[in-house]
Amino acid sequence: MKHLNCLITGASSGIGKEIAIELSYFVKHIYISARNVKKLEHVHDKVIKNSECTIVPLNLCEENGIEELARNIFKKDKCLDILVLSAGIINQLSPVESIELKKLNEIINLNYISNFRMLKNFHPLLKSSSNSNIALISSIKDSSKDYYWGIYQPIMTALNELFTTYAKENRSTNIRTNIFCPKAVNTSLRDVIMPGENKNNISDARSVAKKIVSHIFSKAKSGIIEIN
Repeated sequence: MKHLNCLITGASSGIGKEIAIELSYFVKHIYISARNVKKLEHVHDKVIKNSECTIVPLNLCEENGIEELARNIFKKDKCLDILVLSAGIINQLSPVESIELKKLNEIINLNYISNFRMLKNFHPLLKSSSNSNIALISSIKDSSKDYYWGIYQPIMTALNELFTTYAKENRSTNIRTNIFCPKAVNTSLRDVIMPGENKNNISDARSVAKKIVSHIFSKAKSGIIEIN
């Protein structure tokens, strides 16, 4: 596995950061991407203990940023073996009538549209790998999200449908697509919407990352995987 080439978005913190560190034990090279360079440098220092690592400062919502990244990686490596999509935001929980259009558009742009662009632009690189994996970190609808999650969960449900469709369309190819939906995880993202939550009652990002990486290297078929 030490020949594998990987890209992780949202790699500066939370689950994305822990996946980068965990993957470093098994792969040759990891591109870690996020907006916060200082945090990426901290992750980089941990990853390079085990594998090669390249920092990619990138705002996924910027025009042509994803497209240029795909072109550059293609020029250098010709293929991509593992694509982990962990970038996302949620900045409030509220009744639907209180949702601000600006904040809704921000979540749509990052959580949905940027992941669509990643899928579209990295598809040729994933096809060029002999055995590639896509790992989308997402959220699945449950009874705890019946109220006040209108700014977030409908978008993630649509995202899951997009990736499920892509997985079915590529069932006969070398690309395996998994949608990982962890339960409550102790991350800064969670702190924004659940301040004061008892951390003993939720999962830590490292244990979730280990389960996701283990599944990436399993021979399971494409699908949605809930992580407890």
